[in-house]
Amino acid sequence: MAGRLAFHYFPGRSLLHRWDARCKFLGLLVLTIGFLHMGTLALTLFSALFAVALTIGGLPWRALLKELTGWLFFLGIIFLLQAFFYPGSEPPLFSWLPLSSKGLHLAVLTCWRLLLILCYATVFTFVTRPKDLQDAIVWFLNPFPFVPARRIAFMMTLTLRFLPLILDQAEEVGMAGRSRLSNQRKNPILRAKYFVLPLFRRSLIRADELALALAARGYREDLPVHLPGIPKGHLMALFLLLLGVLLCSQGIAEHVMKMVKTLI
Repeated sequence: MAGRLAFHYFPGRSLLHRWDARCKFLGLLVLTIGFLHMGTLALTLFSALFAVALTIGGLPWRALLKELTGWLFFLGIIFLLQAFFYPGSEPPLFSWLPLSSKGLHLAVLTCWRLLLILCYATVFTFVTRPKDLQDAIVWFLNPFPFVPARRIAFMMTLTLRFLPLILDQAEEVGMAGRSRLSNQRKNPILRAKYFVLPLFRRSLIRADELALALAARGYREDLPVHLPGIPKGHLMALFLLLLGVLLCSQGIAEHVMKMVKTLI
């Protein structure tokens, strides 16, 4: 098995592992929305909190940071698009380069926000069992009639589960190909053929095995999910996180106050 860690569940008994999955899911949503409205100081604060979360969760932070470097390529593309195609009217920093200080600042903020969202989402998958996440999604969707809550939750957890498996298998197929010197083929179509076909074959076999395992265990969508109430301590932690995000976000607090005044 490949040594990939991203999007895998990492067993443990830390505070983050024991935090209710429903609160963790809402907390991740709050953080994702909040990051989109945060400035430099708030992003610095939540970057430090990310390091604290890694320590509390007892997670292998070096391996995790190494995994996250694989996303720097995509962030680099986003940075270049934001920096060079900013539609502002400010004069460029250099006469020969269409790059303004405001465009550069916006590009840095955008990539910083996306990186933090990715970091916290990775921590969420590290400390949340797929079964707990599935039950939490069913719990959230149950109040809505005519919504196949169990099916939607199962599809979401399967997506999260299969993504690292496919990445692992892609890495294994690539290593097997390199051991057979397939990377020295000059024809890119042949190289793609000897990579994509085995990967598809392995993925389809895993999907077939999963379907057989579900049928053998008598999987049914109409089985009810009974979850206990959320402990007060877990709700308090979620409330503190929400309060912190509101205080650090630019504009969210004002919008919330306007909505409250309108309702009153």
